[in-house]
Amino acid sequence: MLISIVVPVHNEQDFLRECLDAIFGQDEPVHEVIVVDNGSDDGTLRELAGHPGRVILLHEPVPGVQHARNRGLDAATGDVIGRIDADTRLAPGWSRAVRETFADPVVQAATGPVGYYDITMAGLVDGGDALFRRLSGGDSLDWLLGANMAIRATAWRRVKPALCTDADVHEDIDLGIHLHQEGSKTVFAAGLRAGTSARRIANRFGDYRAYALMTEQTYQRHRYAYARAWIVTRIQLTLFPVLRLAYAFAHPRPWTALRGDGGRANAMRPDRSTSAR
Repeated sequence: MLISIVVPVHNEQDFLRECLDAIFGQDEPVHEVIVVDNGSDDGTLRELAGHPGRVILLHEPVPGVQHARNRGLDAATGDVIGRIDADTRLAPGWSRAVRETFADPVVQAATGPVGYYDITMAGLVDGGDALFRRLSGGDSLDWLLGANMAIRATAWRRVKPALCTDADVHEDIDLGIHLHQEGSKTVFAAGLRAGTSARRIANRFGDYRAYALMTEQTYQRHRYAYARAWIVTRIQLTLFPVLRLAYAFAHPRPWTALRGDGGRANAMRPDRSTSAR
């Protein structure tokens, strides 16, 4: 089973090197690594120098992670395609877990648990996050987590024409919904472990709220499971103050983090703003 990994990037110079180091540190090497640059104007691409000749670099001129994702997954030649973020750090056994998960021919896509490496009380947060995700969708999920997911190449080619590409939906959840609605099985695989940043919580509350509301907007767009999405979003917003504190006090300058001066831009937006609208 050949595994490709696609990493869409836009101004990720602070994260990409460790992301690539984790990919190339897998216990079982992957087939290919594709980085799709989506208009970076910082030092992101210089980080590729640490792995000369080992990364396929593509450029997607249309702004928005959904377009960069499509460019990378379309170009991948593996049997199974992993899609992660630039701040993802795959556990060493990730590729082996992918092969074990997709040994079941019924499985068309998979996502796994993430651990937040830049937050205090990480064990509590990670455990709650994993439990919550396990309970959301039952035996066959209707969502995927873009920071840590994999999909069969055949399933990708089959579902891609139906996907939404505008900036008002979460592209990973949209992909999961379309797979679910066509009857494809998506599983939560405990072995697909990865670390990720909690930097989204560093956004100002208004920007974080707008981003979180995209979850219910995505389900509403598909007229599917809206009530559950509404509840999930309200839980996220209720927990915001606690998570902001946990993030802030994991950093050398907690008061700066508490003000909401950092964070991550909304990668779906063509203007790269933090807000969803």
